[in-house]
Amino acid sequence: MNRNRLSIILIISISVFMLWHNVAQADVVLKTMVVNPSQTRTQTTTLKAYLPSEVKPEDVIEIGDLELDYDINEGLYYVYKVVELAPGESVVREIRLRDIWIISQSELESFSEKARELVESLKKSAYFKTAVSLSEDINDKQEGIIKTQLNATNALPQTRIGVYRANMKKLEAIKANVAELEKLFFEHKISDVTGSAGKISVEKSWTVILSVIASLGILSLVFFIIWHKQAGILKTRKRDGSPDNDEIDT
Repeated sequence: MNRNRLSIILIISISVFMLWHNVAQADVVLKTMVVNPSQTRTQTTTLKAYLPSEVKPEDVIEIGDLELDYDINEGLYYVYKVVELAPGESVVREIRLRDIWIISQSELESFSEKARELVESLKKSAYFKTAVSLSEDINDKQEGIIKTQLNATNALPQTRIGVYRANMKKLEAIKANVAELEKLFFEHKISDVTGSAGKISVEKSWTVILSVIASLGILSLVFFIIWHKQAGILKTRKRDGSPDNDEIDT
């Protein structure tokens, strides 16, 4: 019982601090510090620091003598180390991370370029006004992302991460708008094909109908000529008193 109580006291009495620093443009350093506030006792505890949710193992550049692990419940990676601290002692550890909290200019431009192409393809369609509205929203969000990222260039990493997460929501909205433009484009193409097919079908139908009528007319004319000819022959035979069939002499 005393041992458990001592463990609780040890954990509570240890203070952990996280400090962030920019290192050049490509790296971010997280500093974690653990302090033993007791002036009389040596204490042992586990230094443990969670990494931001965006960080993956490939983004970790250097962790020194710390260990990297994953917390299934939290869904986060973390670093840890068991440390023994003398009375009043503090230790600091650094975690160097790749700076992943930025949306690239090329990625943003690829979406705006795609939007321009789709709007142009819908220029003479009934979807054009909707396409223009979606494209303008994409451009507005893109400009907002670029502006806030630029303003956060020299800000504390905590601020930069907050800006990045807000901008990622804008980026998802941009992707949704581009997807909607693609949907309009396909609907436009389908309506074109269906309309053309309907037009071709009507033209073919009338062609068949007229062909049948013409064929029936020609056939009727042929029958009329044959009937008229036969009627003339019968009339001539009756006038001459000739039998309908030739008799055979015996």
